[in-house]
Amino acid sequence: MSHKPATCPYCGDEPEADRRTFLRYAAASAGVLPLAGLATAKPEEKKTEEKKSSESLVKLLFESLNEKQKKVVCFAWDHKDPKRGLLRAHISNNWRITKPAIKSSFFTADQQKLIRDIFEGLVNPDWVTRFDKQFKDDMGGYGREQSIAIFGTPGSGKFEFVLSGRHGTMRCDGDSADHVAFAGPILYGHAASGYYEKETHPGNVFWHQALAANKVYQMLDGKPAQARPEGRGARRGRDRLPRSEGQV
Repeated sequence: MSHKPATCPYCGDEPEADRRTFLRYAAASAGVLPLAGLATAKPEEKKTEEKKSSESLVKLLFESLNEKQKKVVCFAWDHKDPKRGLLRAHISNNWRITKPAIKSSFFTADQQKLIRDIFEGLVNPDWVTRFDKQFKDDMGGYGREQSIAIFGTPGSGKFEFVLSGRHGTMRCDGDSADHVAFAGPILYGHAASGYYEKETHPGNVFWHQALAANKVYQMLDGKPAQARPEGRGARRGRDRLPRSEGQV
């Protein structure tokens, strides 16, 4: 298995307000971003704010784990894996950060519910069902081929929660990592109709964002950019996507 740590050369010390302004305009171009923290809530969605935050739920999950469980899914803040390096910052298109699946006997029913609530708190409410479709198409359903890890100690210092699986890595850190958006590198994708999709990517719940990304790119340049034609699927060879063990 080959693992290539992903870093972002674009995260600098720019003023926070400027970064948020850009993301707000980018979200407007895309229609809506799936991550809850960047989407502007509609009036009818404000009631969800009464729920406990994902950060608070991570603390509850951590406190519910017994010592045996913690030895498997909990790590020091700066834990380094022999192959993956700084584990909390690693990312891959198809991986499980720890062995136990969310929907397994390793976690109690209450713990599985907490993990689900953490996930739902990380995404815009409108996107939960769309992510569930991606989970079903790519992994047979939510929690079946996904795992979690917790770094640090929630509630008493820096911490980070990571959920990983095929075509998906999400993070929650309560702003523990300085100058890092989304708590670190994230990834989401969808193989709605198999590995090689048609030009219009039918059924891909994220495809409209790929089209919007082209528009954002052109906005930054100020003139039509020489980008790859819209709709052309990735192919092996010159346009090969990053590959790691277990890629499908």
